[in-house]
Parts: sequence; structure tokens; C-alpha cells
Amino acid sequence: MFESADPVPAGLVDRIRLSVALAGLNGDLDSELARLTVHEAALARGAPEESRTITFDSSSLTIMIRIDPNADGTVRVDGWLAPPRPCRVEVTMADGPITTDADADGRFAFLSVPRGTARIVVRRPEQSTGESQPGLFGMKTVVTPALML
Repeated sequence: MFESADPVPAGLVDRIRLSVALAGLNGDLDSELARLTVHEAALARGAPEESRTITFDSSSLTIMIRIDPNADGTVRVDGWLAPPRPCRVEVTMADGPITTDADADGRFAFLSVPRGTARIVVRRPEQSTGESQPGLFGMKTVVTPALML
């Protein structure tokens, strides 16, 4: 009866799993949440799905990502950090993170990411080795709000 009267929203279970997986970041005093500032969608020529460009801002960093569909049902995520700096970048999903490094120009790419609810987490390089010294330019860990890939 409840299922037909008030079904669970699509993706709710994935969002809950992601929130639980990221719970450790909430108590990290070196973390800050980036806010969504720009979200643009554009149809690619001849493609049934759209590409999206999303920009997030925090006090220490701007993250711009472009999400393009792949033929196999995954997505490609290309990103840029401003100010540019080498960092560890994660796409954190309910099943765990996928990581890459941004280069000195702040560019990074994930070639094949499963669709679903995700957050982008940008860490200063020494955080991946467990060091707790201040990061490049005083940057904190930056976490985006959840987004659908």
C-alpha cells in the first residue's frame, strides 16, 4: 500500500549511501563545502543526450566540470581548478571514490565514471599521504554538493 501511495523517490537510496560514505568529511575542520554557481546544459550535435558544464565556488577554490556522455552509458568528466594548482581530485560515489590528479594548470579528467549520485572532492596533495600541514595557498579540502552524473 505504501509503495503505491508514496513510493521511494528514484535515487534516494544512492544519495543516502553517499551521505553515509562522506560522513567522515563533515567533522573535518579543514573541509569546506563549495556552492553551485553555474549549471549549463547544451545538446551536442547529433547526440540524444546533453553535455553539462557545472561551476562550484568556495572561499579558496573554483571548480568547473564538464560532463559528457560516453557510448557505454558512463560519463566523461573534465575539470579545471582556479586558481590552478596540483591537487588530488576524487569523484566520490556510494561505491567508493575514483581518484585522479589535477596538473599544475589545474586540469583533470575522469574518462569513464558510472552514472549516479556523486560529489567532487578536491584535496591538497599532502592529504592523500596523511600529512596535516597547511596546503598549497592555504587551501582546505573542498567538497561539492551532490550531483547526478
